[in-house]
Amino acid sequence: MEVMREEEVVRLEEAIVRKLEDRLHAQLHQSAVDAAKTVMHQVRLDLMRHISRHEKLLTDLQRATAALDQIPEHVR
Repeated sequence: MEVMREEEVVRLEEAIVRKLEDRLHAQLHQSAVDAAKTVMHQVRLDLMRHISRHEKLLTDLQRATAALDQIPEHVR
């Protein structure tokens, strides 16, 4: 009788451990997903800033070229 109780306790403990592992796995998975989303958002922002700097540089170069075209050849 006592052996049966011990076996039952062991089975219950194993069931509890499995449930805890499942919950932990789900939480770890969600944490990883959240971290990946945060990193991707930061990468997106960095890329947008980088593109914006290049667009400004291109605009400045176009203005400089247009201004240079206004200068007569003999003055250059």
